Amino acid sequence: MNDRYNRQLLIKQWDQEKIQGSTVTIVGLGALGSVAATSLAMAGVGSLILVDFDTIELSNLNRQLFYRATDVGQEKVTIGAQVIREINPDIHVIELNMPIENAPRQTLETSTVILDGLDTFQTRRWINSFAIGANIPLISGGMYSFLGNVQVVIPHKTPCLECQSLIPEEELQKACTPFGEVRKRLRPEEEKEEFIPYVSSVSFVIGGLMAQEALKIILGLPPLAEYLFWDGEAGMFTSVPLELRDDCIVCSPRYHLQAIPIRSPADQQLREFAIQLQYSFNLGSEMTLLFQTQKLSISKEKVGEIFHSGAIFRVVDPTLSIPLKFEITLD
Repeated sequence: MNDRYNRQLLIKQWDQEKIQGSTVTIVGLGALGSVAATSLAMAGVGSLILVDFDTIELSNLNRQLFYRATDVGQEKVTIGAQVIREINPDIHVIELNMPIENAPRQTLETSTVILDGLDTFQTRRWINSFAIGANIPLISGGMYSFLGNVQVVIPHKTPCLECQSLIPEEELQKACTPFGEVRKRLRPEEEKEEFIPYVSSVSFVIGGLMAQEALKIILGLPPLAEYLFWDGEAGMFTSVPLELRDDCIVCSPRYHLQAIPIRSPADQQLREFAIQLQYSFNLGSEMTLLFQTQKLSISKEKVGEIFHSGAIFRVVDPTLSIPLKFEITLD
């Protein structure tokens, strides 16, 4: 066994037992996920949980490392798992051919670290909230043309994806790549196609950095502390400092212990109040309101007819993995 890993065992900080005892979840087996998974399998990570529900398309082949022309039409997780087992037969691979929101939480919660190689802001937001709630480090990467970025989220210690302002709020609910037929069926709200330029050289750089950050976390080494931006055309890396927001609805310690405060005129219609929530906290149109275990019908009733000042209610939003707790004050 040591013959396989003897070169990395020469690294002073290396601990192969920690690597082999770890579990890494990779969400999205596209350009970044396939590169990161390959690197982690070669390093001997004990278990890899692969999550994706797409099938392979011909247009994937210019940048997605796992796949060949003969694989077109097959499930990404199936082919990805086969490739991983060929690279390193000692790796335990779990295949989850489903949207991450449907994956068994007890399986995801075994993760030492989660890698997000996703191509939609909506799903990335869900994974961010799940990682914060489960207290699991998250490594998020992105790419566009010759550009790429990496951010490491250590729950309650570093800014989460919701804290940072580098993604416009209106983009959180939009898809950023085209969708296959399966994705359109499972997420019909994301049917709009927006073709994004990609090249494999960027996926190797960013996917490799994501794998490296995962190994550093497993080994107990300090991870990347800032948002790392790479301009491949200029050949330059830029680090952008980020700050924890004390009003972040996902990771703020204050909101974990207390409810999120919100005000409303007592005579405001509940429908208008729901829109206020949606725009104030960037919530999706599919959200539901729960009060005293009952689901509220968004009707013409007035807020003051349902709530009293100090009342606690919850909002369930499909773009977040956990409900948000609010405390309302009536004006």
